[in-house]
Amino acid sequence: MAHFAGTYLIPLFAIVPLEYGDYSGLDDLDTELIQSFIDANFPHGYVMDIRDADNPFFCSHPDIGGLATEVVEADFYHA
Repeated sequence: MAHFAGTYLIPLFAIVPLEYGDYSGLDDLDTELIQSFIDANFPHGYVMDIRDADNPFFCSHPDIGGLATEVVEADFYHA
């Protein structure tokens, strides 16, 4: 049973790697940022549920990367 871990502001570039594990097309820094987020928060796995994926919004402090960008809200659960 998955336990709710929290809601995070996820940059658009991180959705595919987080959802499908596909890091193709990302540079080394973006890959490292995503992997650091996973290692710090979900070392034993996670399930992600993106809220309103069709309506990203601008955020000055996303939970991955820290630079202002378009994000979506995503609920994460410990696997």
